[in-house]
Amino acid sequence: MTNEEKERFLKELHSYPDLAKRMTQHGKVRDIIHLKKPASFGPYFVSKLMYKIENTGIVIDRQIFSFFKKFQLAALGVIVGLLILNVMLTEQASLTAIFGLDSTVTPAPVEAVVPFDFFETLNENL
Repeated sequence: MTNEEKERFLKELHSYPDLAKRMTQHGKVRDIIHLKKPASFGPYFVSKLMYKIENTGIVIDRQIFSFFKKFQLAALGVIVGLLILNVMLTEQASLTAIFGLDSTVTPAPVEAVVPFDFFETLNENL
């Protein structure tokens, strides 16, 4: 606007006090907004965010590994203790007996296996 247009506009504006009040309020808001620094997330925000999203699975895997890493030594101790207990309680000192692979138990013959009929058993109990 030229200076003449501004003066004419302001004269007309004084005849409408509500409109003049609103215009001054908008001017104040505009001045406050100009004084504030624009919001910024910093340089390379998008690339940092994408990197974190893409590598979330890796971070979770590392956390799980570090959690269970604390218990590895204890688990190894329990396994060694059970092996020693197994060796002490076995009558034979062979590797198959130590690791529980001894096949001294013979399986039952096929004729001795009784088939199970669910519906027949259900009807008998009713």
